[in-house]
Amino acid sequence: MNAVDTLLCRLNNARAHGPNGWRADCPNGHSSRGTLSIGEGDDGRVLLRCFAGCSAAEVMGAVGLTLADLFPEPVRESGPLARAQRREAMRQAAWAAALAVLAREAVVVHVAAEAMARGEPIAADDAERVRLAAERIQDAREALA
Repeated sequence: MNAVDTLLCRLNNARAHGPNGWRADCPNGHSSRGTLSIGEGDDGRVLLRCFAGCSAAEVMGAVGLTLADLFPEPVRESGPLARAQRREAMRQAAWAAALAVLAREAVVVHVAAEAMARGEPIAADDAERVRLAAERIQDAREALA
């Protein structure tokens, strides 16, 4: 059973809400219904928000769980194959992050280049943002090397 299923089975009136989430009654006994929003992150962690003001620790304690139960079980495999798989997963995550930075910062540079091509002056704060974009592009390039 994954982390979100472990929590959902302990909540009252848990129901799907939106494409990737759930709503339930907060286990701390608020008079209003559906105050607890539950989601699941891409990495399997559980995301909680009580709209009545309870902390995640209070919610988890009320159902007999801890904050650690919000996260997926860590990989416990060992050996050269498991280490190689973890290294590859980390490499792919770094590449994805670097490519996302490149895409975002390329837009900044493109907008500035278009303005320059039209003969428009570039404000000092815009020039500073282009400098920052160039720095981030260089950092991403180094991460991809």
